[in-house]
Amino acid sequence: MKLMCLLLLLSSFASASDVRVTARKEADLVKIDAEFRVAVSKEQAWQVMVDFEHMPQFLPQLVSSHIISQSGNHLRVSQALNVPLSLFNYQYESVRDIDLKPFSEIHATSVGGSEAYQSVALLKPAQGQTVISYHAEWLPESSLLAGFALDTMRNQIRQQFIAMQQEMLKRHDQRASASTPQTH
Repeated sequence: MKLMCLLLLLSSFASASDVRVTARKEADLVKIDAEFRVAVSKEQAWQVMVDFEHMPQFLPQLVSSHIISQSGNHLRVSQALNVPLSLFNYQYESVRDIDLKPFSEIHATSVGGSEAYQSVALLKPAQGQTVISYHAEWLPESSLLAGFALDTMRNQIRQQFIAMQQEMLKRHDQRASASTPQTH
């Protein structure tokens, strides 16, 4: 049994891929792109990416996440993050409108506040895996913050997607082990 658990754990690490993230400043706008592959179905990846109520359990620095309202495939989500920045922590709260195209696209737009943020995540099958591509555009309050935050944004997005990838693999492995007949 211990060997089986170890093999499942090692298979999760072997199935994880690098998360590539770029962040760049264009005028006052910060553009972020990310991509990774994960050895799960689109449906399994999707379930993690839209599990807003449980995200604080598996995403680093996410303090809270709640669905405020939902109408069909349109959600309003409130989240709070606590992001370490050099010598201090930056606490950030966001309310976003989320539009879902099940199993293929997640569009998010910030609502209210002084900073505009839009993103899209695309899920595509590829050779028994799911490729997740992400693009975001952020218009911060100040260009000083934008320049200072590029590395932090890049690292934060990378950490979040690594955590999502690990959660996808964990759930996949849990389902696989639950459906495997037990032999004695």
